[in-house]
Amino acid sequence: MAKGGKWKDRIIGDYNWRFLCMPTPPWKHDRPLPPFFGHNEKLSFLVATVMGLQHALAMVTGIITAPLLIALTGFRPEYQSYLVSAALIVASVASFVQVMQIKIPGTRFVIGSGLLSVMGVSFSFVPVSQQVILTLSQCSCAGVPCTVGGTCAACASELVGKCLSPEAAYGKVLGTILVCCFYQIFISFVPSKVLRRLFPPVVTGTCLVLLGTALIGSAFQNWGGGVYCASQVLTTKVPCSGNGEVALAFGHRVYLGLGLVVFFAIIFAEMFGSPFVRNVEIVIGVLVGMIVASSTHYTDCNADGVCKSLRYVTGQQISDAKWFTFLWTKRIPLGFYGPAVLPILFAFMVTTMECIGDLTATTEASHLEPVGEKFESRIQGAILADGINSFFAALGFITPVTTYAQNNGVLSLSRCASRYAGYACCAWLMLFGIIGKFAAIILTIPNCVLGGMTTFLFTGVVVSGIHVLNIGEGLTRRNRFIAIMAIGVGMGVNLVPAWVNITGQFKDYPFEGNFWPVNPAWSPGFRGFRDSLIIVMSNGFSIGGFIAVFLNLILPYDQNDRHSDAGFDGEDDSVHNKKDMEKTLAP
Repeated sequence: MAKGGKWKDRIIGDYNWRFLCMPTPPWKHDRPLPPFFGHNEKLSFLVATVMGLQHALAMVTGIITAPLLIALTGFRPEYQSYLVSAALIVASVASFVQVMQIKIPGTRFVIGSGLLSVMGVSFSFVPVSQQVILTLSQCSCAGVPCTVGGTCAACASELVGKCLSPEAAYGKVLGTILVCCFYQIFISFVPSKVLRRLFPPVVTGTCLVLLGTALIGSAFQNWGGGVYCASQVLTTKVPCSGNGEVALAFGHRVYLGLGLVVFFAIIFAEMFGSPFVRNVEIVIGVLVGMIVASSTHYTDCNADGVCKSLRYVTGQQISDAKWFTFLWTKRIPLGFYGPAVLPILFAFMVTTMECIGDLTATTEASHLEPVGEKFESRIQGAILADGINSFFAALGFITPVTTYAQNNGVLSLSRCASRYAGYACCAWLMLFGIIGKFAAIILTIPNCVLGGMTTFLFTGVVVSGIHVLNIGEGLTRRNRFIAIMAIGVGMGVNLVPAWVNITGQFKDYPFEGNFWPVNPAWSPGFRGFRDSLIIVMSNGFSIGGFIAVFLNLILPYDQNDRHSDAGFDGEDDSVHNKKDMEKTLAP
């Protein structure tokens, strides 16, 4: 009997499954909580598997969204599928390193946080990557835009522009990232207290707000039908591709309606779903949107009255996809693009600060105090893991990875901080990645459905930035001034990018504009320096973040500003008010 009970504990375990799986009426809040599992506590196989699954499902949409947005700049279908699969595999390996924590022999340094901290592809590099790819792939034939590998092949005159394929342009982004990764690796050995003094919440929060608003723009473009047709809507009614067989003008009511289906599904899951459903509500929203899109069609009638039924979701890509795949099944030549160095370095700075904030929240949700030598070691290990994993990601043709904030909501609701759930999550992500059909299913999601989901996802980045702005000393007069100046300029660039960089001028592209016109007599070195500055200035979160960092370094503090070690190090609430921390941790 004892042996049978021991076997049962190892396989099934003791957990309040009713709490996790039963729907939650909005008016009922008195159900018993499940037990709390510490970060080193062993779990039964079933508990670890289920907890790992919900972490994986909560992260999977974020992990695949960043490479998907990059791939939508014109990548061939087989490369789009590869990026989705590779992102999941890279996230699995990176998360394993982060959760496991590896000690560097002969030193006091470690690689990884040693907590249940799941990693995914960072959104900070999406605007920079998109901008560089669109710049390097611009090409024209006798003043008429053309696509490399497509319409450019029929050009009888000399092509004008960089004229790289999107995949080749992406290779230059990845090669530049490989060099810049060492910046974050170096930063990991700087004491975290120094980092938090240089980049306090007012800087990090501002960057997150601007990053989120830039991404919301691309989400809304997809919601309306697609990125390219959105960019042409003021001049021509280019049909929006990427929505199955349906090709309508940007902003058509059927596109907006399918996106709203995702929105309402997420709201319903939040109101009535069980803790498990609420943890994976974004996946639920996309699933409902796909079901509706798959079961409906659009009837298109021509001038002769002949009508045909068009589908929003087709299965051709799924049937063509291989069952299994892995890294390096596709080849992307790596290169280097000097003008992208500055914005990429700034994006690494943002992910470093994001890592510190996310790990602090994970530490608190794990019922550990975010102070002391162990905490400082976890911070150092997490940042170093970010840098090393980002180098590995670029070798696997994926942009840098970082710790994900979504992980903390799952951890708090499930009350499971055990690293064994993290290992199970890594196994699930690896399984999703190597199944090629899974990536093909993701690529069949219509742009409008994807836009409805990513609008919710990216708005969460903005809200996280607003929350970070109020951490520590909060919005004092000094911090408010910094945020106003930085967000004002950064948001303006996001809304009106043509104030610095007028896109679409194929004769003198890239980076032509009235702010700093190009002189053909310039040397290549000076032209590269000028283009680097233009990339930074035409990217909202880069220029806004730079302004925030600069003002934070030069502006003096008023006497009524809370300028103390506690305020800057993020330790005030955790150390000086233990009761408030315990209240915060309670789900």
